[in-house]
Amino acid sequence: MNEIEISPGLNFFGNLVSFDCHIQDLKLVLQKTEEIKFPEREDVKEMQGLISDIFPDITRKAFIVALLVVLEDQFKTFCGILRNAKGLELKWNDLKGSALERFIAYSEKVGNLEKICDDSMRELVKGLFEVRNCIVHNNSSLEGFNKAEIIKSFSKQIQGVELRYGYVSFGLDACYACGDIVFRFMEYAYCRALKVFPSEH
Repeated sequence: MNEIEISPGLNFFGNLVSFDCHIQDLKLVLQKTEEIKFPEREDVKEMQGLISDIFPDITRKAFIVALLVVLEDQFKTFCGILRNAKGLELKWNDLKGSALERFIAYSEKVGNLEKICDDSMRELVKGLFEVRNCIVHNNSSLEGFNKAEIIKSFSKQIQGVELRYGYVSFGLDACYACGDIVFRFMEYAYCRALKVFPSEH
């Protein structure tokens, strides 16, 4: 049986819709996880405060890490569609730089799309990547983290991202805001692609 060929426009549009669903699902999982109530036990009363401090922190940071994993996967998917649509030989990961830098360069310089993000959105996403790196590679501590200034700048722009005792922490609403940032960033890129490759939906 022959595979049905999907037009680039429909492929871009379908992946945008799928990405939106994925972000909403991540938010829902975070919300439901936040609603978990731990049973109180007399013999571990002193642990209740510890659980209320540690538990949300772990789940919220896991959300941020998952969010950036999904975003990097979108970079790969988006550039793959663009590569096939334009018959490009170069792959996005053939470029040098961070995932964000490669994605923007591939879309704009290699794929010749109009500017896919403004400077303020680019800085927000860059800050979010550095927050993820700090969580994963430095246990959320700014001490000794070489991009600490980027994280400090990011925390001033997103309400609920706090730097307590030299560690990055997230309020629940800040997590949702980060999800929205990631979606808006990709939505704009997909809209730029759809101007060149309209979908038939």
